[in-house]
Amino acid sequence: MAAVAGIVAVVPPSAHGKPPTRPKRPQDEEADEKVLRRRQQYKFHQRRHRAKQKEKMATLTHDVQHLVAEIEQLNRKRQKLIVDRNCFSSRGTDTGVPARLTMEYFRLFEYGISPYNLPQQEQFLRSIMTAKTVGPDYTGVETVIMLWKRFSDFYVYSRYEPLSMNVSTLADSTVVVMDTNFHISCRKDGVLTLFPALRYNIDLLQKVIGAMLVVPVQYRFEFDANGVVTWFSADWDLISALNAIVSLVDAASILSDANISKTGQIRSTVEDIRQSCNVQDDVGSPVQQAAADPRHSVDFLLS
Repeated sequence: MAAVAGIVAVVPPSAHGKPPTRPKRPQDEEADEKVLRRRQQYKFHQRRHRAKQKEKMATLTHDVQHLVAEIEQLNRKRQKLIVDRNCFSSRGTDTGVPARLTMEYFRLFEYGISPYNLPQQEQFLRSIMTAKTVGPDYTGVETVIMLWKRFSDFYVYSRYEPLSMNVSTLADSTVVVMDTNFHISCRKDGVLTLFPALRYNIDLLQKVIGAMLVVPVQYRFEFDANGVVTWFSADWDLISALNAIVSLVDAASILSDANISKTGQIRSTVEDIRQSCNVQDDVGSPVQQAAADPRHSVDFLLS
């Protein structure tokens, strides 16, 4: 009985080895809901913060791009102001804007006018000349362009050779004088149109057609304070060019009724060329004499 009485009953643990859990109280459930709400609010605030940061970044990027464009625009204005000031301050030098524009003219027109360069050539002339640009016997930039186009109808080859340049100032104007040699090769029908006297002298005609004429030409550009050409002229020494291949008397005879002036302006058109295609048909036929330039007379040249 004592042994039996000494046995202690042991209660076995639960089947999973864990103490039994007690059910949650309402206070615990309320605490869990608060934690969940805080987490959701935190996530919401994080999303809103990231959205604001993204919007701010986009705004800053746009502002930076706008500032870069504005800086570039201000730099262009600054460069223009520098050029304008340099145009006035250094205009009387070989490196001034008037001198550089003059050199650009001879670079673009070194080989005359061409269909390939025509748009650029016209654009350049219109950028430095206006309808008020005048010359000794013409007015306006459109007339200058027309004269260049007409000139290409009479010659098969032309090339400018700049020799020297002189830059001077007069009040607000800048004068650039350029001495050049103008190398030209003449078309037969073009020569007959420009110099009708050659229709009656086949030997002189062959000499003129077969030679490369080198015409000394002095150009004069006058620029105003804004860098616009107000005066543009050319002085062609045709006597010297022809005297290099024929006698002085023959040169004066050729130029006595010429249809090209001492300023280089051609008074004929392409339609006049077609009427001069056949030399033999014109030999011995009367021809209407144009007004002769007194500077081309033999007496004037020998005086």
